[in-house]
Amino acid sequence: MKLHWLGRTALTAYFWVFVLFLFAPLAVLMTFAFNQSMSPTLPITGFTTHWFHQAFSDTVLTGAVGRSIEIAAATGLFATALGIMASIGLSARRLRLRALIIAILLLPLVVPYISLAVGLLVLLNQLGLHISLWAVFLGHVVIAMPFAVLVILPRLRSLDPSMMEAARDLGSNEVTAFSLVTLPLLMPSLVSSFLICFITSFDEFAIASFLAPPGQPTFPVFLYTGSRAPGLLPELIAVGSLIIVGSLVVIAIAEGGRRWAERRLQGVPAEAAAPVDSGVPVLQI
Repeated sequence: MKLHWLGRTALTAYFWVFVLFLFAPLAVLMTFAFNQSMSPTLPITGFTTHWFHQAFSDTVLTGAVGRSIEIAAATGLFATALGIMASIGLSARRLRLRALIIAILLLPLVVPYISLAVGLLVLLNQLGLHISLWAVFLGHVVIAMPFAVLVILPRLRSLDPSMMEAARDLGSNEVTAFSLVTLPLLMPSLVSSFLICFITSFDEFAIASFLAPPGQPTFPVFLYTGSRAPGLLPELIAVGSLIIVGSLVVIAIAEGGRRWAERRLQGVPAEAAAPVDSGVPVLQI
């Protein structure tokens, strides 16, 4: 009984230390966003919102944030679409070299981004192409797609194939059956996939630093270069605080949408949620 109490106390203490370690830097960052001093040091000299106004008036900074959001949104949509197609192929009952295909699809997870960035840059030079935001987008799709597969494939494998067969028996073709039956059941996973791919692209620095054209940096590249300029540091802290708040809002909306989707799916038969032994290896997340 005493060992049980000690173990529970240790786990509780570890949890709160982990939460403090994770969120304390964010709280400090948001605090300094309202500090009158240009230096992010204690004590706080006064309260101001000047840095937010100055950040929004900086067209270079807002342009970098806008580019990152556009590339991240496009990456999330495209990588999720590719993840759906790859997951459908990997869910086939008979697929040769399944393990090799999975390994190739997940290879970007273990390849250093800096190596991938250099390889893409060399490839563009060999093809006679110039660095561009399109190259950044394609590079982000490459590194984001494995996350989409890891999220979508387990959910797809958990669905009962008999639902698709029933839709086909009622006269639907494969596209209609997938759109009306499978896709709604995959929606929570698709939203999760989009958010993960979005964040992966928005935060990526190495590929963007090599492939983004001069004068068109993404936000991580601008953040890295601007952090060495003391005059830009308060603006970057202010924008970083807004991104943190926006991320929390998106997470809250996504969680609400997930619960709403689960309530809608409560009418699905229990056997539809049971894994089917189709011989496809389950990917653990």
